[in-house]
Amino acid sequence: MRFLGLMLLCLMQLAKPAPVPGLPEAAGVYFRQNNTEWIKIETAVMAAMKSKGMGEFLETDGYTNLDMLVTYEGAQAKLQIPMPRPTLYVRGAGSAKDAMIVSLTRKKDSRTVRTASSVATVENRAGFKKDEIQRVTVTVYSDNSFAVTPEQDLKPGEFALVFGFANAAYDFGITRPKK
Repeated sequence: MRFLGLMLLCLMQLAKPAPVPGLPEAAGVYFRQNNTEWIKIETAVMAAMKSKGMGEFLETDGYTNLDMLVTYEGAQAKLQIPMPRPTLYVRGAGSAKDAMIVSLTRKKDSRTVRTASSVATVENRAGFKKDEIQRVTVTVYSDNSFAVTPEQDLKPGEFALVFGFANAAYDFGITRPKK
């Protein structure tokens, strides 16, 4: 019986695509530029997190709405990508099943995203607004690294790759391609 279980596990590993050649060994989120240079995407620096309705939320054991406004430093991310559908590669950071790309609202010196517990679901645990979530395709490789690619082109703007919640976000911007 153990042999069959081991055999099944091996077959499941074989069903996953081979690891991406050259993906850095260090844990993190990466973007591959020009198919040669790996750029590590740093975690967005959170400037503030403001809540609305926390007292009532706690008093009712979570039966009322809790709104959160998360603010990240800077008017734009350090990494600006001149392509509308980038693939982000992840090793040892977050979970493939929780990977999401969300739009950030640009302010003068910051970027924000709003969440609400009233719209939280199993797939959207933080409660991001539906129109801020960019649908993604996730490919898991045999070494358990994975790739996250938007299903549709992203419009120029600011975005974050998150794994369920906004407190650990990997930010990037989409710019118009240079002609």
